Amino acid sequence: MTKKIKKNYLYHGLGFPIELRKVEMIKLNGELHPKINVRKIADLAINSLISQKSRLTGNQIKFIRSYFSMSLREFAGVVNESHMAVKKWENFKSDPTNMDRNIEIMLRLHIFDRIAIKSKNTKSNKLDFYTHFKKLTEMFAHKMLSPKANTAHLLIITK
Repeated sequence: MTKKIKKNYLYHGLGFPIELRKVEMIKLNGELHPKINVRKIADLAINSLISQKSRLTGNQIKFIRSYFSMSLREFAGVVNESHMAVKKWENFKSDPTNMDRNIEIMLRLHIFDRIAIKSKNTKSNKLDFYTHFKKLTEMFAHKMLSPKANTAHLLIITK
């Protein structure tokens, strides 16, 4: 079994492309395969989606829903929409959704709340939540989030 470090590796296992840096590759049966901790990549990806500079894609919406183990109806309740609207967003696949900007802000804050605030409900985390809210509303208000910008892939440094 031969090992090698690949400088850049494009991983598609979560439904959308994620560029991984410094990935250990293992040679099995004459072929190089990445040695990836999928749970770690999913955790890093969910964090990256909070402040991603482009609109969320359909595949990213589906990933968020599956990451939190939510049905269409449960997820619809979080964003205060119908389950059919959620399904419609997911059907955008690798394209940005037509989700209302305010709903997308609310969804990103929901992710932040679930992964950061709930783990430690401190005063500083509540301040972080407000800071994230301000950053997101500024990004959307100033149209820093273009529909197609950087939707190619997320960048995650693994080592």
